[in-house]
Amino acid sequence: MSAPTYSLQASLFPLAECVATALALHRGGTILFANQAFTRLTGYEEAELARMPFSRLFPAGVRDCVCELARSAIKDAPPNRHETDIVTRTGETRWVELSIARTDIDGQCTAVCSLVDITDRKLAEAAQKQAKQLLAQIIDGDPVPTLVIDASHVVTHWNRACEQILGQPAAAMVGTRRQWEAFYDSERPILADLIVSGTVDEIIGLYGTKNLRRSQVITGAYEAEDFFPRVGGTGRWLYFTAAPLHNAEGTMIGAIETLQDITERKNAENALLQMRADLEATVVQRTRDLQDAKATLEEDIARREMAETELLKRYVELTDLNCRLHDTQQQLVQSEKMASIGQLAAGVAHEINNPIGYVNSNLHSLKTYVGQLLEVLDTYEAHRGALPPADADAIETVKRAVDFTYLRDDIGELISESAEGTARVRKIVQDLRDFSRTDASQDWQPADIHQGLDSTLNIASNEIKYKADVVREYGTLPVVECLPSQLNQVFMNLFVNAAQAMPDNRRGTIHVRTGHDGDTVWIEIADDGSGIPPDVLDRIFDPFFTTKPVGKGTGLGLSLSYGIVQKHHGHITASSSPETGTCFRITLPVHHMAVPGVSP
Repeated sequence: MSAPTYSLQASLFPLAECVATALALHRGGTILFANQAFTRLTGYEEAELARMPFSRLFPAGVRDCVCELARSAIKDAPPNRHETDIVTRTGETRWVELSIARTDIDGQCTAVCSLVDITDRKLAEAAQKQAKQLLAQIIDGDPVPTLVIDASHVVTHWNRACEQILGQPAAAMVGTRRQWEAFYDSERPILADLIVSGTVDEIIGLYGTKNLRRSQVITGAYEAEDFFPRVGGTGRWLYFTAAPLHNAEGTMIGAIETLQDITERKNAENALLQMRADLEATVVQRTRDLQDAKATLEEDIARREMAETELLKRYVELTDLNCRLHDTQQQLVQSEKMASIGQLAAGVAHEINNPIGYVNSNLHSLKTYVGQLLEVLDTYEAHRGALPPADADAIETVKRAVDFTYLRDDIGELISESAEGTARVRKIVQDLRDFSRTDASQDWQPADIHQGLDSTLNIASNEIKYKADVVREYGTLPVVECLPSQLNQVFMNLFVNAAQAMPDNRRGTIHVRTGHDGDTVWIEIADDGSGIPPDVLDRIFDPFFTTKPVGKGTGLGLSLSYGIVQKHHGHITASSSPETGTCFRITLPVHHMAVPGVSP
């Protein structure tokens, strides 16, 4: 079927005025017809268009190409589309999508040209390309190893620092999903992949927060550290931080991940742990040697018991005296050790208190000075109308450049946060001094048991916070006549034991309960850890007995705690089962019962 033939006088042109697309007709020369959309786009009137060639709308560099497209269309070539730019009557350059097709009008081959304005799309594409180039320059210039993946887990950026530490060139990574090859032997997701797929919280819930945790600094970000044998030839410890990337609508479009080589720090930590284990093993070995020597001596004495009864009697007396002397010596050694530690802690606390004091004072002064400066600025602002317009505009330009409104709001918050930080340091220092009590008398004195528990928990927080949550269930307690520093030592031993009883695969809970009954008060410290086997529960207060692995304890903590509670004429008991954990209960008299002729 042949194409229909139209006439320039037919009703086709009124129909062309009804469409929003710019339309023009020509036969290789001047423009025969242009609708109103065409005149609006080009800026030329109909009379001007009727006198000018169609190719004149285009820059000189593309006119030949446009003419060739028109000739091809007139020769019955299939319709085609081409993106180019035009020059309007005002000299403005606009990007258009040019479509040229052939039709017969008045029996002659005529080119029908449509122009669709795509300038906004072109500008957006250019801006997006420039933003991507700027982002790539920022990431590549960052000395921190950084990689970026999109929502499809495809690597979009892999900077030079990343190349150096991981040994994988960016050319081999960008545009692929093989980011795992830099870390693992087989395919598995890295931290950024977990954020994009939204499975990080599930992994934390399954394995805990030992090596993977939420970032305390960046919302929605996560942190992790692990050893990677493939990195660096001999393997490296790496610390990761990964955060999601969102577009303006809040949709996740990818994730950015940075990493840090912490091998030296880990090696130092492992060396320190090894030194500690060796020291504890030496103590255990020396203890075994002492027990072996004691057993040998007892066997020798047993062989001589039948020889002389009197010698046996004297030996029994001597042995009893020796045991009491040994216990006294152990208590003196422990007391001297605790006194030294207490003096050291009090000294450090005192040294910290001094700079914290004047830092806190300076912050309050700074807050006052800043307030005064802001009053001066407010006065300037109130009289800005009196300034010459040029000066007022210059001041306004500087205020916008430094974001004065943000600075004014933020400076007060910064000072308040700093003052709060110094207050927290001062609280820790005070708790440390309360725990050591080296600045207090060692005589019996009234004390707040709750204050001692809180101070000890604060000191032991580094041991507890990664393993368990503490729930305080305090009752109403009177002040108790006691030796506060020694009771704090008992609380410390029980808190540390409770934390160490937590399994590695889950986070536990430590309950601290208090109450009183008449002239006695009671304290319970309960955990939901692994518990104590029933067959050894009766021996936990024996000196040198421990259920911990070799190198993890000496067996003296509970023994010393038992002796301190006994000195206070109180009682300490333990109940435990492998399913429910362990609960220690301490009962103490409110008033000290002095024994005549016996020093505390």
